[in-house]
Amino acid sequence: MISVCIPIYNFDVTELVTELLAQANRIHYPIEILLFDDHSHSYFRNRNSQLGTHSLVNYLEFDFNIGRSKIRNRLADVANGQWLLFLDCDVMIDDPNYLKRYVDNIPNAKVICGGRKYGPKPFRPELLLRWKYGVKRECRSAYARQMNPYSSFISGNFLIDYDTFHEIRFNEELSGYGHEDTLLGLDLKKHHVDILHIENPAVHMGLESSQEFLEKTEQGVKNLSRILQIMPCMRRDIEKSIKLLRVFRFLRRVGLLYPLRWISRVYTPFIKRQLCSRHPSVLLMDVYKLTLLAKLYTKGWRNVHQP
Repeated sequence: MISVCIPIYNFDVTELVTELLAQANRIHYPIEILLFDDHSHSYFRNRNSQLGTHSLVNYLEFDFNIGRSKIRNRLADVANGQWLLFLDCDVMIDDPNYLKRYVDNIPNAKVICGGRKYGPKPFRPELLLRWKYGVKRECRSAYARQMNPYSSFISGNFLIDYDTFHEIRFNEELSGYGHEDTLLGLDLKKHHVDILHIENPAVHMGLESSQEFLEKTEQGVKNLSRILQIMPCMRRDIEKSIKLLRVFRFLRRVGLLYPLRWISRVYTPFIKRQLCSRHPSVLLMDVYKLTLLAKLYTKGWRNVHQP
């Protein structure tokens, strides 16, 4: 059996769940679908709670938000399947063989990652930054991901053996948005668990506004520095697996840390204005993330980042 684990936060998963149930019925493979709502707005709770009437769906609401890592672990705690399929709530399945492709690959690895893709360019300009960044930085073929299997790991669409997951689990020391998948990928590497990347993407639908994405990016960079504090013994592996850290380390070594701080202090309003425009620059987004790292470095991050 596959336990499909979907943490929900302010998104309607009706279409996603309906498609998964239909595919399971076609291939005659046993599944259960676990829907845990992490204190969404009442509109989404009312919509999604109706799915709980289905015999294969287990729906549960939390009275307060417990966070991305904790809710995924809670889903796994109540799962009955030998395999856990983790999906973000804001994805769609547009391939009728999506579930079958995972089932066919079960004998090949303990962890199987399907990847991510995005829909067509949005009409609303405030969504362009998230869409463009996703297309340019997150959509990669299975071949490209398999070249660096652990650093390519994403938590929004992957299948994992039940026992393997419970040996590692998501690290609950991280809070807020970002990099819980980075940390799980590093733990999989530490435990020598092979990862198989396949062409089985889920379509990312939950595009945030540019302003919201910038706020989430700032939280994600903070979590990245937090990972270095949580796992100082794996600092070099972390730097090797994350391009942003490799670039930052290079810039710091060649004496460009001060210019990054200066850019952050003087030009951040102009950078944010451009990123929220109708023509956002993905390269400038990378620069913005580097300036965020430089700010954190000045606030004590250097203590866990010395070469």
